[in-house]
Amino acid sequence: MSPDLEFRVSQAEVFRRWLEDSDADMGWLMAELTSDAPSEAMLRGTAFHKALELASEGTVDRVEADCYTFLFDCDISLSLPPTREIRLRKNYGGIYISGQVDGVYGNLIIDHKTTQHFDAERYQAGYQWRLYLDIFRANTFRWNVFEMDEVESMTYRVKSLHVMEQFRYPDLENDCRALAHKLRDFAREYLRPHAA
Repeated sequence: MSPDLEFRVSQAEVFRRWLEDSDADMGWLMAELTSDAPSEAMLRGTAFHKALELASEGTVDRVEADCYTFLFDCDISLSLPPTREIRLRKNYGGIYISGQVDGVYGNLIIDHKTTQHFDAERYQAGYQWRLYLDIFRANTFRWNVFEMDEVESMTYRVKSLHVMEQFRYPDLENDCRALAHKLRDFAREYLRPHAA
């Protein structure tokens, strides 16, 4: 019997953060797990990903996509892998977790992130990278975190690039499965009645 529950990697991470925060509001979590409406940060990130895909080779000082403009105020050297924008999902027993990576190069997963305030510990403590490594059966996860601030409506200044890596470890699959099962059990108890 195939699972009838499916969540994105980002939703599993939201759920994990909720589990670890004793003061977190359940209403907020329910909205995050059931809403498909993108936040402003998600729209900005999507536009930036698209702008990188459309950028020409060579030196550029700005890229644009979806009515967003990104101005580079730093020196960044970036090469995009040949295999990009791939979505996969994994059955964790009663629940699928799916994710789309920005790039794959052999056993390396590449993920671009945009943020206004860089916090390395938040990325490293999370489960997004773990789930991506497990789902894609990769060994190394690399973030390209673009730190930016808004200079005017829909125009952002890219001020730095932070590159970090995390690696597969022996219990990674078990850790991912345990989180997926907690999300599955939560969804069966709290989200099923709201599905109708």
